[in-house]
Order: sequence, then structure tokens, then C-alpha cells
Amino acid sequence: MDLHIPSCFSAFHCLAGNCPHTCCADWEVPIDSDTAAEYATLPGPLGVQLRRALRQDEEGVLCFPLKGRFCPFLDEDGLCRIQKELGESHTGLICRTHPRFFNDYGPLREAGLCASCPEAARLVLAEDLTLLAQSTPEIPAEEAPPLLAPLLAARETALRLLRRRSLPLERRLELLLLFSNELQLLLDNGAPEEVQALCALYEETPPESLPPLRPGCGGADCCLTLLMEQEHLRQDWTDLLSEAAHRLSAGTLPAQGPPERLAERAAVYFLYRHWLRAVWDGDALSWGEFVVFATASVCLLSASQDGGGSFPDLLRRFCLETEHSAGNLDLLQDAFCTRFSIGDFLSVIGAIPPLSGRSGTAD
Repeated sequence: MDLHIPSCFSAFHCLAGNCPHTCCADWEVPIDSDTAAEYATLPGPLGVQLRRALRQDEEGVLCFPLKGRFCPFLDEDGLCRIQKELGESHTGLICRTHPRFFNDYGPLREAGLCASCPEAARLVLAEDLTLLAQSTPEIPAEEAPPLLAPLLAARETALRLLRRRSLPLERRLELLLLFSNELQLLLDNGAPEEVQALCALYEETPPESLPPLRPGCGGADCCLTLLMEQEHLRQDWTDLLSEAAHRLSAGTLPAQGPPERLAERAAVYFLYRHWLRAVWDGDALSWGEFVVFATASVCLLSASQDGGGSFPDLLRRFCLETEHSAGNLDLLQDAFCTRFSIGDFLSVIGAIPPLSGRSGTAD
């Protein structure tokens, strides 16, 4: 099996008790079957407490229900009692791997860092994405899905479009959106062999061929409406969205957005993490639209905060509320397919506040 790893992957180290946002809060901690079997025979007081704490959730998954907002084994110093007393290898699989993610696509596994973690978000935004390719012969390779090769080629083009720094980021997002739409037409018509020609065409597209942006509050309304429709993990996220909607209706949103390079790296993060979902569902357009929607939403919410807000923290909060919820991702994908046109998404791009630090230079 081949493995793709971002260059920042190995740099991650948990901040533990120094983390400003613990991952041991606000969601139940799932416990995998191997770890549960170990806990079933663990001697001593901690073993008794672990067995007493284990419950099945509504879907029958073993977990530690929260005590208040926190995992019952999080101590007053913000550290895990299980890890302190037994070692990291004795914690649940999700605790050992978070915030890392691993996605398998037949003969390819892609790893990355979830930006819902403060330290992971910092690393994601600290440098341009560089993928390191490795071979893992110890993991048996499965047959390649039919759409893997064309979608990998298309993602390379999409990455180059997002990094075409001779254009403002808004124009690059337009190119990504239009490219995703034409790619979807090829997939729907059963013509994946034509993807390479489409990639070549878009990598040569001059900026003057783009349609005009559709600025105004309609795109901002679209972002906030969809975010409000999601199931929310934290009340402060609901409050933040409500405040942004109030400022939008009052016409008091700041005119200055976050640094362009940070917004670009966020877009690249969303593209890398989600684009290849289309290998399984065939819906490249929705995942291209997700990149546009997610990037625009984080830029808009960052600008809606007093003093410009913290873009890394807004990215973290968006990812926490959206990327870890299959229901929220499904809600967005359904809305993209049934309620919004390409023109609506051009309006979303037009709602991005002017970004700071624009270089205006070509790669």
C-alpha cells in the first residue's frame, strides 16, 4: 500500500495539560473492542473504575460518557489518568491517534492532522502542504477503485489552482468551483478518461476568462444559514454564529478579512482531507463546493470577530463542529446538491471579506 503523509504530520506533539482546548471535552470517548477487553481484566482500583465507567451509546458503541463536559478520566491538571498510570498504549485507539486521521482508498492510504486540534491547526497553517510518499508493504494493497486515478490527477490540478498566487484567492476558488463542475459532468457522463485533458485546460485558463464575482450579503447569509442548521457541539459556537448573523443584518461586519496565505492554506487543507471522498460517492462537485464553503465560512467568521478574531481558532472551531459529524457533513452535501446552484457558490466567494497580506506575485 502507498502512503501519503503531509510534511507537518511528524511535527505534531500533544500539548497535554497546556492545550487551550482539550479533546477530552464535549464528546463521549469511544473505546475500541481490544482496549475494552484489556479493561475487562485490568486489576486494581483503576480497573474497577474503568469497567464502571464503560457504557454503550445509542448505536451500541462502547464509550466513556462525559462527566459534566469532560471525560471522567481527565484530572484537574488536564491530563489523562489512564495514560499517567498505565501509559499511552493502554488508552483507547481514538485517544492514541487523535488528531491524526487515516483515509484508505484501495491501494492508497492518506494520513493527516485534524485542524479541530489547536496544535494541529497551527501546524496546518504554518507551512504550505507538502505530501511525502511512502510505501508500506506490510499493509496489503487492495484493488484500486475506478475513480482513484482520475481524481488524484484532478486533485493535483485543484491544488495548483489554489496556489496560483498571481490571482487573488477569491479568483482561485472560482477556478476550483468551475473545474469541479466540469469534472462532475465528465464523471456523470462516464468519461473519466477525459479528466487529463480537462486538467490541462484549467491549468492554462487565463484570469480574464472568469465570470465576474457576485458580491453582497447573499453568500454570507448562505454560509451562516447552513452553519446554523447543523447540530452544534458547543453553545459558544451557536452564540458566535448568532452574533455574526446579527452583525451581518446590521451591516456592521468588518471590511478586512484574515491574511490571504492563511486562508489559502485552509482551503488546501480542506481539499486534501475531503476531495477523495468522491472516489466512493462519485460527487466531486460537492466536495469542491465544500472547500469553497468551508474556506469562505472561516474567513467570514474570523472577520466578524472584534479585532479580526483568530483565524487558526476559527478554523479549529469550524472543523470541530463540522468535520467530526457525519450528520453535519451529510447535511451540507445534501444542501449543495438540492438547494444551491453554481451561481450561489459564486456569491459565497463574493462574500469573503478582502484578505490582507496579498502578495500579488506568481509562483
